[in-house]
Amino acid sequence: MASDTNIAWTEKSWNPTRGCERVSPGCKKCYAEIMAARHSYPGGWGEHLAKWVTRPDGTREARWTGVMQMVPGLLDWPLRRRKPSRIFVNSTSDLFHKDVPADFIGEVFGVMKRCPQHTFQILTKRPERMLMMMSNLASHGPDYPLRNVHLGVSVEDQDTADERIPLLRQTPAAVRWISAEPLLGAVDVDAFLRCRGCGYTARDKSEQMDHHLCRAPTEALDWVVIGGESGSDPRPMDMEHARDLIAQCKAAGVPVFVKQDSGPRPGMQGRFTDEEFALREYPA
Repeated sequence: MASDTNIAWTEKSWNPTRGCERVSPGCKKCYAEIMAARHSYPGGWGEHLAKWVTRPDGTREARWTGVMQMVPGLLDWPLRRRKPSRIFVNSTSDLFHKDVPADFIGEVFGVMKRCPQHTFQILTKRPERMLMMMSNLASHGPDYPLRNVHLGVSVEDQDTADERIPLLRQTPAAVRWISAEPLLGAVDVDAFLRCRGCGYTARDKSEQMDHHLCRAPTEALDWVVIGGESGSDPRPMDMEHARDLIAQCKAAGVPVFVKQDSGPRPGMQGRFTDEEFALREYPA
C-alpha cells in the first residue's frame, strides 16, 4: 500500500500502518473504510481490518473492526525514491491511533528524517496523541520538528475544529495544516490562522519581525484544505460555508487548497467560481 494517488493535494501515498476506527461524524463515509471492506477477502490488504455490516433497513455499510496492523516491510519505501514528492502518510489509517506502538511511530519519523527530498503530509483525528508523541521527539533531539514533515488535523465542523486545532497549534511542527474534508458545517478558524500573542499569520511576511519578539506558546496555521464528501450518496457541503472558509484564509494570507464540492469524483466543481476552484496553493 504505497503508490501514486488520486488525492488532488498530494502525489503519493505511503501506508506503513493499516486499520482505523470511527471517532467523529466525518468518519461516517470514510473512503478508506470502504476500500478496506472491499479488500477484506482472504489475502486482501483489508482482511481482518474491515467488514460489511447490514443496517436495519437491509442496506450494507463498511465498518472498521478496530484491528490495527503495522507493515514493517513498507518502512523503507520512501528511501527507495529519489525524486522529490509530496507523500501522504497513512491515507488509509491514522498514524497516531492508540494501538500504533510509540516505537513504530518513531521508526516512521526516522525514515522521514532520512528523506529530506520528500515532503510528508500527515493528518490525524487524534491530535492529543500526536502532541504527546511530537513533544517527546522534540525533547530528544535538535532535528525535531522535521522541516519536511507537515502535521495536520481533519476537521468537519466547528466542534471538531475547536477540539483539534488548539492541540495541533501546541504540537511542535514545521508546518501545521487542517483538512476541512468533508466539510459538514460552518467553520470559523480566523483565530487559529493567527498567533494569539501578536496576530501574526504564517504567510504574512511583513509581520515576521514582530513575531520573533512574541512569546506566545501557540502558532498560526500554515495551510487549509477544503473539500466536500465524494462517492455515492454524499452528505452535501453548503457552498456558503466553503466560501466563508476560503475568505478567512485569503484575508489572513494563508494558502488554501480547494479540492471539490460534494458528489461523485471529481465532484461538482461547476458550483465554485473559476477563481475559487483555482485556489490550489501549497505552504511554502
